[in-house]
Amino acid sequence: MDLLMFQVCSFVLVATLPPLSLTVACTSMLSSCGERTYFWLNSQNSSMLILSGVTLGVLGHLFDVLRWKGVLRIVAVANYLAVASCLFMGLLCLASTAPSVPIIVGMLISILGAVAVRCWALQDTPTCTFMHGTCLVFGLYAGILAVIWLVWATTPFMGGKHFWGNHQDYLQSSFSDLSHFVLWCSPLILSIGCFLVSLFSMLRDLIHSPNKDEDSEHDFLSVELRLLLYCLALALFGAWVAASLAGGGLGLSKVVLNVSTAMGASIAVYVGYVIGLAEIRRATRNVSAVNMVIELLHSDIAKGAFMLLAWPLLPVYFVYEVLHQAIRSCQKCMGVEPNDGDGPSVWITAEAKQHWEELVNWNRASVLERSMLVGIFYVTVQVGVSQGVTVFLSWLSDEIAPWSLPSMLAVLFAIGEVMFLLPPVPGLPIYLISGIVVVQRCLQDGRGFWVGVAVASVFSVVLKMVAVFLQQKAIGESFSRSVKVKKLCAIHTPTMKAVRHILSRPGLDTAKVAVLVGGPDWPTSVLTGILRLNAGQMLLGTTPIILLIVPVVFSGAFMLQAAQDKSSHLYSSLAQISSMLSSIVMVGMMVGAVYHIESVQQQFKAEIEQGDWEKDPQEDEVLQAIKEDEQKSKAYEHFARWDLVPSWMRALLYAGSLTMSAGIYLVLFADPFESFSIADHVSDLPGGSIRSLIHTTGYAAFACVLVAAAVLTIFEGWRSWEVRSLVGPQEAGPLTRAGDPRVGAAGLLERAC
Repeated sequence: MDLLMFQVCSFVLVATLPPLSLTVACTSMLSSCGERTYFWLNSQNSSMLILSGVTLGVLGHLFDVLRWKGVLRIVAVANYLAVASCLFMGLLCLASTAPSVPIIVGMLISILGAVAVRCWALQDTPTCTFMHGTCLVFGLYAGILAVIWLVWATTPFMGGKHFWGNHQDYLQSSFSDLSHFVLWCSPLILSIGCFLVSLFSMLRDLIHSPNKDEDSEHDFLSVELRLLLYCLALALFGAWVAASLAGGGLGLSKVVLNVSTAMGASIAVYVGYVIGLAEIRRATRNVSAVNMVIELLHSDIAKGAFMLLAWPLLPVYFVYEVLHQAIRSCQKCMGVEPNDGDGPSVWITAEAKQHWEELVNWNRASVLERSMLVGIFYVTVQVGVSQGVTVFLSWLSDEIAPWSLPSMLAVLFAIGEVMFLLPPVPGLPIYLISGIVVVQRCLQDGRGFWVGVAVASVFSVVLKMVAVFLQQKAIGESFSRSVKVKKLCAIHTPTMKAVRHILSRPGLDTAKVAVLVGGPDWPTSVLTGILRLNAGQMLLGTTPIILLIVPVVFSGAFMLQAAQDKSSHLYSSLAQISSMLSSIVMVGMMVGAVYHIESVQQQFKAEIEQGDWEKDPQEDEVLQAIKEDEQKSKAYEHFARWDLVPSWMRALLYAGSLTMSAGIYLVLFADPFESFSIADHVSDLPGGSIRSLIHTTGYAAFACVLVAAAVLTIFEGWRSWEVRSLVGPQEAGPLTRAGDPRVGAAGLLERAC
């Protein structure tokens, strides 16, 4: 290690060790300070602190304290310091309902310490050197914290074994099971966080390494922006893991979801303040992935999703801005803030007026339609995939529990294959249910616990391998000449071309294995079939998926043992550890795939830009199909221009979107469903019916979905009738008026068809 690297590591260590050590001490059971901290946080009124912070912030904004001049600027500074203090303490005091928040806050403060060192002490240090030092320091933290926790939890060398639940009788009256669990494994959660920071630093180090081919700041920014997009995808992936864990009823979904949210917020801060918005605008012109995201954010789908949440807030916002403008006008007359030239007739702030004009200029028919589609999709996935799969597998485990082992495996195999062939359905629940019912059957047959775990693990691995084989052979090869399937797999994109290049290389290497186990499941397996690659080699490269499957099976098996032996907390502890280990493995596999795909994209950057590299024989047909779809979409949207939509249809669209917004709020905040895990039994429900899982608010949410679906059906019927009347063989009347806006749409549609 040279002198500069030693200096970097020393500065980062000094800036990050104190907050990280304080976080470990105050949020874990390694010392009594952790329990006392959570007792104190739980006793505070977080709602009052957050409400005070929000109130002070709203008043500060309402009176434009940042625009005040002279001595009054002190009031502005005091106001925002008070806001920050109240919100910070209120966030910490959420520990009673979200016990992972103090850990996340401590982790973020440690990261900010490293950022502060970079900005103030090491601003002239090369980026690769600083990131390499940060990688070493946080990697050291991750290793030390993991070792300390393992020694403390599983060996007698730090005051005896501390299995989760040993202190439950003492903490039960004050702490929830989740709070107890977070306190118990806080060092491990911090170790995972430090590992992710170290991994991110390592990737930035590689990006800015002086031996790379890129020699311009633009190239660095392009790669970094792609890295950030992958990290954002990882955060969303974490949310998907949270949904899977919720389906398993393991109590960890909130922790994973909070960590994913913190990752997303950190990415936003990093983009805005470390890279800089001006640099991003300059660099994104030639970054296809970033441009794609920007286009998505400006699309009618994103606007529709925004309206789902914004409907109840928009009236409040504009009424607030009217009051804001009145106060602003008074303060201008008093000379408290500068006069920007607004006339006395202005009744709303310039910012709100701009927002209103943007809303008015939207293609309202399309946005309202997309808002209903997004809402229906969300409720369907939330209820059908998360809740529905959980209830179905729980019911299935009860039904097949008395069956013989071969019959049980046959049914699980058939259902598992169907689930794997459906892209939105996560695979974790089927592994989990195998660990429960198969082990239970083996115990009842006298085969023993470990034999049951071995049978369930082998069965789950075979289930996954057969699913990969079917995706490759039954879908990929069977539809290898299908333009629709290739369009669905996005074979024309740089990312899938990089995947194609990695998978087409002879033999097995680290990159190929990483893509097979960590890449997007359905598209990757189907692409191997489209390329007609050797199925045996693909299955061999997929075998490391065992590292993910086995911990999930163990988790289910330990959940079964915990339910049968409630006096011992050993098995519940092991179930939680196994589920967390599976989450770590999932994230690690995805990160490995992202790293190798990105490396190939950079290695063949020039060839990708030329357009002929790894070009599929039908790529031109795929691009033409995409172009035709875009033309059809534009034509249909043109038919549904707001000035062409009749008044009765406008009213229906507004009513449908508002109703769907109400349904979303019911699902998000009204507790529409009874809590139910995969380890529960349908027979234990009131009346033995799954209908008891649905609260009144749940039925109301379903009613909102039905209303929105009915409005969409009516709208689509009206639009189809309009299209047929203009371009169909039984045209109601020719369009002869040159000024009729439907003429252009009809021409577009005829060319697209």
